[in-house]
Amino acid sequence: MKKATKLIPTEINFGIHQYRYRWLTFDDKATGGKSTSELEYHHDRITYTGTIRNINNSAWSCMRSNKIDQDLSLYSLIEITLKTDGRPYAFEMEYNEGWQNEKLGYMIHTLAHHWTTVQLPIAEFKHVKLRKILDKELDTSVLTQVLRYNFHVAEEIKGPFLLEIARIRFL
Repeated sequence: MKKATKLIPTEINFGIHQYRYRWLTFDDKATGGKSTSELEYHHDRITYTGTIRNINNSAWSCMRSNKIDQDLSLYSLIEITLKTDGRPYAFEMEYNEGWQNEKLGYMIHTLAHHWTTVQLPIAEFKHVKLRKILDKELDTSVLTQVLRYNFHVAEEIKGPFLLEIARIRFL
C-alpha cells in the first residue's frame, strides 16, 4: 500500500475561493462557557467575530482549519496578513490529535484596525497546552506532522472581538 504524501504548503489565501482549507469556529461552549463567534467569507479574506463571555471560568474562542497532514520542516518563517481589533491573538499549529493536546503557538500583537503583515519566526514558537506556555525547548521535529492551524482569541478579556485574515505564507 502506498503511503500518502504530506502537503508542503507555500501559501494559504482566504476568501470565498479557498477550497483546500476550510475554517470553522470552536468556542468555550465545549467546556460550559457562553462565548460566541462566527465567520464571514469575503472575496479575498475571512472575518472572524464574536463575543468572549467569562462564565464558569471559561472564556475562549478560536478559528481553526480542517485537518490536513502537512510538513513545514523546510520553513523558518510564517507570514500572516491580517487586521485586528487590537486584542492579542495567538496563531497555533496543531501536531497532535485532539484540541486539548499540545500545540506550537505564537502571540500576535498589532495596531487596531490596520492591515499589516506580521512575520512569525518558527524558532520563536512555544509549545502550549490549553493556552498555557510549557516550559520546554522547541521541538522542531513536530513540524513534519502539522495537522491544523488555529487563530485563538488570546487572554480572557470579556467583550467583542474582530479578526480579519487575508493570507498566510510559509517562507
